[in-house]
Amino acid sequence: MAQKNRPSKQQLIIEEQKKLFKNRKVVQLNKFIKGDVSAFSVNDLKIFKLIISKVDSKETLFKDFYEITTDEIKALNINEKHLYEETRKTLKRLANIYITFDEGDSVREVGLIRNDFKFEKYTKKILINFNDDMGEYLINLKKNFFMYDLIDIVNFKFKHTIKFYEYIKSQSLNVIKLKVTTLKEILDLTNKYSRYTNFRTDVLEVILEEINECSNTLYISYTEERVASKVEYIIFHVKRINSEILLESNSKDYKNKYSYLVGKECEYLNKFYTLEKVDLENNIVVLKEVLSNNYTNIVKDSEEGIIEILKKLYKNDFKIVSVEDQDEIQRLLSIKDFKKFKEQVIKQYIGKELGNNMPGFESDVIIAVQEGTGYLINTVDNKVITKEESLVIWKHLYKNKNLVGKIIVEDPIKEFLNKVIYIFKNNEQGNRELFKYMVSEIKEEIDNDVPKYRLFIQNIQDPLQEVEKSKTLLTLEQLKVFINENSKTEN
Repeated sequence: MAQKNRPSKQQLIIEEQKKLFKNRKVVQLNKFIKGDVSAFSVNDLKIFKLIISKVDSKETLFKDFYEITTDEIKALNINEKHLYEETRKTLKRLANIYITFDEGDSVREVGLIRNDFKFEKYTKKILINFNDDMGEYLINLKKNFFMYDLIDIVNFKFKHTIKFYEYIKSQSLNVIKLKVTTLKEILDLTNKYSRYTNFRTDVLEVILEEINECSNTLYISYTEERVASKVEYIIFHVKRINSEILLESNSKDYKNKYSYLVGKECEYLNKFYTLEKVDLENNIVVLKEVLSNNYTNIVKDSEEGIIEILKKLYKNDFKIVSVEDQDEIQRLLSIKDFKKFKEQVIKQYIGKELGNNMPGFESDVIIAVQEGTGYLINTVDNKVITKEESLVIWKHLYKNKNLVGKIIVEDPIKEFLNKVIYIFKNNEQGNRELFKYMVSEIKEEIDNDVPKYRLFIQNIQDPLQEVEKSKTLLTLEQLKVFINENSKTEN
């Protein structure tokens, strides 16, 4: 038991990170994320972000130098035996490789740091100067910038994770729809991964797994949208967490059906914790490290996710309280085996409607389980759907068990989301030009007791631009007319 309670090497690293990087923020102009950083490694990027975190974004001029230490570099979770030599190589790359910005008619190259950094003798200090080019992106920032906690990225092992994390932080929306090609551009992977399945497995899922496991402020899931048989769009669902608020709320009473696990010890990512609380309102499990006051938040997108992580943490102790009171649907949610899940759903819904919004079908098409056979049918024509279509639906329901038996009535404005519209505006030369936008969000606002709507649109040619919102509120009828009229290029 004494050996178990001894802090592991990783635990010590985490404690050192929290001590060194407390309140350390990275602040950047939004458009800085457009720069191509493909020439750098993940360690290069983490060290560069450490340097940026030393800058006060309200300054009007850079200081003569900024100081980082070898202790801070070690705490970036960089596993290098020859840390001094590797740090020198990283700083040389940061000084000698310029990042490029595609500005349409031209390509701009921007230097990051100067090549006169200094390692002070007999100290752990390294003194670094920024290239003047960086002033536009890091200082005197008043608008169109974003910030995040440095500690949120220090345990990423994949450089594309940092790039995508920063993109999400630069956006204010919680539902973000991107073309696969646009996502590759954001990640500096244009013309790579010609097969989407390889891109999804080797890049997308790795990125999201790292963010969801290592970040305390983001939890991201995604769905795919096909055009014909090809995945063309990825829709990201972002849950943003204020970790400071969560950690300060330990005194709040979170008694629920999982309270019997509070205080029990568990192992998570090779570290030992006790369960502090289970917050079902926000779907968060809070763990406290053994022999320290450090906390880790595990964020899930549903209670089913909470159940799954608690089962992993407490294999022998976990149980569903008052299982007798659960209805048939909740018993379905606890079934892991796909075949059993399918059999149980068919048994429960034989002769009944199973749901709508199924992949491969229009959103208003309701799929049902046919009486007698158990086959899935399209209720529009009462015909049995194909085996291939059935398999896609069963996989969809298995991954989204909360949708079993749900008939979702569409929001009247939902049909306008992601619509492409064309608007004439003045370009940089002052000439009238037709711009292509996508409706990214529509918010309802009450105006003199009348529900009206405000449009949020995103420039398709340059999706990294700020989302624009309409100055005028529209009634539902006006909204329909506006989008229908501006959906045609000839207008």
